[in-house]
Amino acid sequence: MPKYTIVLACFPLCFLNSNITFDSVQSAQRAKASLNGADIYSGCCTLKIEYAKPTRLNVFKNDQDTWDYTNPNLGGPDGDADGNGSNSEDTNANPNKRQRQPALLGDHPPEYSGGYHGGYDDSYGSPPYEGRRMGPPMRGRGGRSFAPGYGPPPPPPGEYGAHADSPVVMVYGLEPVKMNADKVFNVFCLYGNVERVKFMKSKPGAAMVEMGDCYAVDRAITHLNNNFLFGQKLNVCVSKQQAIMPGQCYELEDGSSSFKDFHGSRNNRFTSPEQAAKNRIQHPSNVLHFFNAQPESSTEIFGQICEEIGVKCPINIKLFTGKSGAAPSERSASGLLEWESINDAMEALGMMNHHQMKNTTGPYPYTLKLCFSTVQHAN
Repeated sequence: MPKYTIVLACFPLCFLNSNITFDSVQSAQRAKASLNGADIYSGCCTLKIEYAKPTRLNVFKNDQDTWDYTNPNLGGPDGDADGNGSNSEDTNANPNKRQRQPALLGDHPPEYSGGYHGGYDDSYGSPPYEGRRMGPPMRGRGGRSFAPGYGPPPPPPGEYGAHADSPVVMVYGLEPVKMNADKVFNVFCLYGNVERVKFMKSKPGAAMVEMGDCYAVDRAITHLNNNFLFGQKLNVCVSKQQAIMPGQCYELEDGSSSFKDFHGSRNNRFTSPEQAAKNRIQHPSNVLHFFNAQPESSTEIFGQICEEIGVKCPINIKLFTGKSGAAPSERSASGLLEWESINDAMEALGMMNHHQMKNTTGPYPYTLKLCFSTVQHAN
C-alpha cells in the first residue's frame, strides 16, 4: 500500500514524523496533493508529505502513538484498545466512541478583508467562474489558513487522473531580460493563488511556479500554454516536483532575486471562496479589465504609466461610470484597456498588474489590478 511520511514543522528545530498507510494509491495521491505544505495552525506546523520507502506499516497496538483503523480492537488482552480487558461502552473503553480532539486547523478564519475595490461591471465578461471545481487550497500562511471545508472535497479516485498531480508548473519561453518573479506572479495570479516562483539558472528563460492547488495548475496550463509573451511562445506544463525549495538564489537580469515567496500576498485572488468566486477565468485577450485604480484615472495617466514601465500604450481606454451615467466611484476607478494584440496585452499584464498608483487624498497608494476581459473592444 502507498504510504507517506508526514513532517510537521512545529518549531525550527522540532519535528514530528508520522507514517500513514492508505487503502489505495489514489487515496494517497489525493491526500498528498491536498495537504502537502498546509499549515496545521496559522503560520506554523507546516506539513511536509513524502512517499515512504517501506511498503508495509506494522501496528501492534492502538494507543496515542499508533493506531490501526482497520482493527479498532487491537492491543488489549480482551481485544480492547486500552489493554485493560474492559468491554464497557464508555468513551474511554470503546475507541469508536472516544471523545474527539479539538480540530487541528482551528475555527474557520474570518473572511479576507482586502476586497476588490471598484467592483465589476457587466462589460467585464462572463459570470463568475463557477463551472469547474475550485478545489481546496493547499496553503494558508500569514493568518489565512483555511479549514478542509474551504471548497469541494477532492475528486473521487476515478476522476483524479484528469487533473494535474502536482501544484507546481514549469514555464518555458520567458524573456530572460524582461521577466522576473513579480511579473510571473502578475500573469499566473489570474488562475489561482501563487505560492512561490523560482527561476532556473541552468535553463535560461525557465521558471517553476508553485500554485495553491492542482486545480490552479489545470487552469494556468489550459489558459496560458502556447500564448506569446514578449514575442516568445510560452510552454506551460506540470512539474514532477511537488513543491519549490528555495535553494541557492541568484540575481536575474534586472537585479531581482531568482526566487520569491508569495505566501500571504494580498494580491493573491483566491484566498477565500467568496474572493475566488469573483474571478472570471478567461483566455488571454487584447482587452484587459482594470479595477482598484485611483479615482482620478484618465487616458493621460495610463499613458504615463505605460511610458514609465516600458509597455505599449493601449489604443482604447474606457472608464466605467455609475448607473445612469453617474460619475465613477469616489473610492476607485475601473474600466477597460484595449491593445492591438493579445501579445501586447499580455506584456501589459505582466508589467502593469499591481502597479502602485498615487493616492492624492491618503497615505496609501492604489494597487492597480488587471485581468482579461471577454469583450473584443473597449469602446
